[in-house]
Amino acid sequence: MNILHIVMSDSFAGIEQHVNELAGVQKNNSDISLIVSSNIIKKFDKHLDTKEIKNFGRRSIYNIVKLSLLIKNINPDIVHSHGTKTTKIINIVKYFTSFKHVSTIHGIKKNLNAYEKADLVIGVSSKAIANLKVQSKVVSNWWSPMMISNSDIKINEYALSVGRLEKVKGFDLLIKGWQNINSNLVIIGSGKEYEELKSLIYSYKLESKIKIISEVSQDELIKFYKKASVLLVSSRNEGGPRVALEALKNEVPVLSTDVGHMSDILPNEFLAKSDDLNSLTRLLETYVDKIDIYDQSSIYEYVKCEYSVEEKAEQIDQIYRDLLISS
Repeated sequence: MNILHIVMSDSFAGIEQHVNELAGVQKNNSDISLIVSSNIIKKFDKHLDTKEIKNFGRRSIYNIVKLSLLIKNINPDIVHSHGTKTTKIINIVKYFTSFKHVSTIHGIKKNLNAYEKADLVIGVSSKAIANLKVQSKVVSNWWSPMMISNSDIKINEYALSVGRLEKVKGFDLLIKGWQNINSNLVIIGSGKEYEELKSLIYSYKLESKIKIISEVSQDELIKFYKKASVLLVSSRNEGGPRVALEALKNEVPVLSTDVGHMSDILPNEFLAKSDDLNSLTRLLETYVDKIDIYDQSSIYEYVKCEYSVEEKAEQIDQIYRDLLISS
């Protein structure tokens, strides 16, 4: 198969990392090309066939025609768009050239109109594609292949939470629910809610227990996992969350709100209702300070086997094959 992935963004974050890792595995069995913004092309694996294009909006007819010609030259069997903006642009490009269009929804979206013009949509969880009116499949996120530690030594120093400091991640709920917890909490992330969350910590007099750390590299993050007693996901909404998979891959127990694919991985006893402070507080007070007596080892093994990038790439390749056969 000849597969083309397209990402129209100017930052190398979760979606771009997803595409980079997926393409890196797919190139072993298919002809893989990428079209990405010139601002982030150097972030992608240098062994991939990556072509750059300036970022533009869907009203730029000149750039849409230019992109159409580039795609015609590649002549892919499948064009796989990632994210809403990219999908909207590819929906226009289809007027100028023909191909099978697959799009991935990487999170929970209120407006799904752009995705319903694709031939098939992949959602990272069943919740992400619940209201779609087009053929769709679930292929969840995977743990990062870079998240491999050579150390078997584990030190339970603190509870850990990782993510963008935005309302959707529910860090405000996590902080409010920490008042009766004895363990220390480290929150790793950066974002527009940093100052507000710091103020919240001080207002609840939790500055001796809760620390926020920004700008942590992947190598450093592995070290934080190794010192964590538990990984906490407090999100109000979530496509994945991938950080939970990374924690479980590193044999760190997880407590989570019921978002994304977490109900497929964790039993109900380790889940709280999303956007519900009382439910999250009960979960934290029940488990955090004595998490070591609860065995999640079977979950670790399940995640290691079923949530690898190789496993998910094969599922996506099968979706491509089925789509091409049915056309």
